[in-house]
Amino acid sequence: MNDLTIRISCLTVLYFLIFGSVFLFGEKWFPKRALSLTLCGFIVSIAISFYSGALGGITAFVLAFIFIFFLRRPNGTRAMRQFYADHAIYASTIVPQAALDVLGDKKWRYAEGSLQVNSNEKTKYLFWRGYTSSMVSTGQYTRSTTFTHYLAFIFLPGTANEAFKQRAIAAADKSGYSFRERIRFFFRLDMDKPCLVKTAADGSFIIQYYTEPYAEQYSKQLAWIKENYSGSHFTSNHFISAN
Repeated sequence: MNDLTIRISCLTVLYFLIFGSVFLFGEKWFPKRALSLTLCGFIVSIAISFYSGALGGITAFVLAFIFIFFLRRPNGTRAMRQFYADHAIYASTIVPQAALDVLGDKKWRYAEGSLQVNSNEKTKYLFWRGYTSSMVSTGQYTRSTTFTHYLAFIFLPGTANEAFKQRAIAAADKSGYSFRERIRFFFRLDMDKPCLVKTAADGSFIIQYYTEPYAEQYSKQLAWIKENYSGSHFTSNHFISAN
């Protein structure tokens, strides 16, 4: 094994550690961007190292710092304000006791929005953000607080049709998990599927997710609600018209 091969092998390991760390830093908020940037940075650094190992190393560190800047977490307050404005979600005083009985005390923040049913009709829904906390021992003498965040969509009585309810129930079904998914979600909460779908005593229909308190995650979960709510009404109306 010649000196060039040894040098490139060592630099490859170094670049893998550098850009692997950058990817882990950014994939929580920008998974696609983090992957593409770190792969490009890794390839560019390796290519430059064939001509100059020192230049390749400097390039890798410079790119890593630049990528970390671009992949840093967006300002949470500003992003949430924009999210609320984009989706016309406002503070709400509507707090159905039956929904609270189902969801429990999670220090909820109450808001409401509306979904477009057709060109002339909108339906109001409640948008609740909440969390629970617990103490976890991290050593013989130390403890830390962990938080679990939730997002609940509540449809008041008569506003969720049967087709939408069945879609939500099917989405929450975890019986089809593969072995790999079961292992994955044993260590990490599943934020793609609802963790609770239930009709309250007053007829309110509730869909609750595990979530993260970031606008990007709320947008994904709200997108599913909007798509399936409007889709269920289109399907029902189409069926009625056909008959």
